[in-house]
Amino acid sequence: MTQRKAPERAIGHLTAVWLVGCALTHVQSQAVLIALFTDGSELFGVIVGGGMVVGAVALLAWLGSAVRTLVPLLRRARGRWAWAAGVYTLGTLGAFGAAVVRFEIDHLENGLLLYPAGGTCYALAAALFLPSFRVRMGALGAATALTVGGMYAAWAAGQPPTLDEWITANGVDRTLLRVGDPPPGYALNVMGASEDGFGADYEGPDSARVHLHVAPAGHDTRRVDARGCPVPFGDPIRCTDDGGGRQLVTFAGGYEHQELRLRRGTLVYTVTVEGSRTDLSAARHVLSTLRPATDTELAGLLELPMRR
Repeated sequence: MTQRKAPERAIGHLTAVWLVGCALTHVQSQAVLIALFTDGSELFGVIVGGGMVVGAVALLAWLGSAVRTLVPLLRRARGRWAWAAGVYTLGTLGAFGAAVVRFEIDHLENGLLLYPAGGTCYALAAALFLPSFRVRMGALGAATALTVGGMYAAWAAGQPPTLDEWITANGVDRTLLRVGDPPPGYALNVMGASEDGFGADYEGPDSARVHLHVAPAGHDTRRVDARGCPVPFGDPIRCTDDGGGRQLVTFAGGYEHQELRLRRGTLVYTVTVEGSRTDLSAARHVLSTLRPATDTELAGLLELPMRR
């Protein structure tokens, strides 16, 4: 009867250790966060940390006393404390490793996943003390697999993203990623992209600059008149037909600039130049040569933050 119940008792024992491990991981992780973001006495931190360790080991020793007949080491009081210290040390090391991996992957944005992972580390540590050779080897194999998998996950998370990964993570619609060929003497510099639009600068001679912005039609919520010209709010705005489907919008006042707008399909292309009497040949060249941007031209996006 005892032999038949031994597997059930072992499972119950490991489940209890897992639950305690989840709780310890939660308490200890919160204590570390408080210590990191609180200016306090180092001596006080050492006292609190030491008390937490002693309390955790005592809790595990009490838990181990319930299965003295299952684990030979627990049959003596000294062995019970040795078992508790061993489980706590190995489990805490595993939980710390899990926290490092989670931080590398998502900076602990989803911290709830850390607690069951920490509990699993404590349960595997307890399994190493069970008398069954196969159980110990299984626990050792599982611990090794988790260690290798965690190291690989942390390494993979630290690798720079590919362009497709960056675009997907930031919710960018690839149809927005369009540019015109740089005018003679100008260099293209991609500025950024989001789900709302895409922007690129063309740096020219003598600090001349034109800026291209691509957005879905209807994204601009400013009031417009029947011709689609922005309604002035303070400084005057003048709109004229520039030919080729383009609209020239001239903004006067404190910040004088011009915009050449072209609607094509579901996208609106806006090229902005500074000044109200600037040569628009470069802006017209950009709008007349629109095409999908190449991966090489979009490489600058990888230097921008990526959502996780």
